[in-house]
Amino acid sequence: MDYKDFHDGLLSLSLVLLIFSITFLIGSIVLKPFIALEPSDRDFIIIISIVNILFSIYYMIEALRLNKTFKLDNKYIIKFGKRIGIVSLIYVPQIFLVSSLLLRNLHNLQIMMTSLIIFIEVLLLGVVFKEVYDLIFKEEAERQFELKKNRKLYFER
Repeated sequence: MDYKDFHDGLLSLSLVLLIFSITFLIGSIVLKPFIALEPSDRDFIIIISIVNILFSIYYMIEALRLNKTFKLDNKYIIKFGKRIGIVSLIYVPQIFLVSSLLLRNLHNLQIMMTSLIIFIEVLLLGVVFKEVYDLIFKEEAERQFELKKNRKLYFER
């Protein structure tokens, strides 16, 4: 994957996930009396939203530091790929927890927000896993060629 595409995708998807998670969190707290939300459901939504906020902040920090990382030697780029891949594997169960909200008897507004958050999470993990595959599991010659092309295109000016 191209460096610029990965950077822009990671940054925008993590920002959208942050905004949706904050909206879902605040909406669940403020609209509790109007949407007949049970306290256990509200607490579950709060926990899920906080975890989403933390991971989206992590992904935003990684996206902002990506420029410095790709300028370094290849071994640091591979370490970056391993680090973000492991964190993403830790984040995968979160999709199933958020999906379990679809099985609860929630208001239509919360079903819509849950569906949007699941969609953004899947897109975010897809972008991350594609880049991790490109950085770690591709053949050495292909990886070197792509990294050299990206450095020449975006960093050598």
